[in-house]
Amino acid sequence: FALKLIQQEKVAVVPGNVFGAGGEGFVRCCYATEISLLKEALARIARFVKNERL
Repeated sequence: FALKLIQQEKVAVVPGNVFGAGGEGFVRCCYATEISLLKEALARIARFVKNERL
């Protein structure tokens, strides 16, 4: 998921499992940036999830 997301939509997330077994199936995001950039990233993630066969 994380690899395809950055390749297709240029949005970086970290697979949750790199933080331990409890993170399996999740992603981690950094949101320490401008709200306009966060909104754009969320729009790209939504588009990716809508169009991608997960």
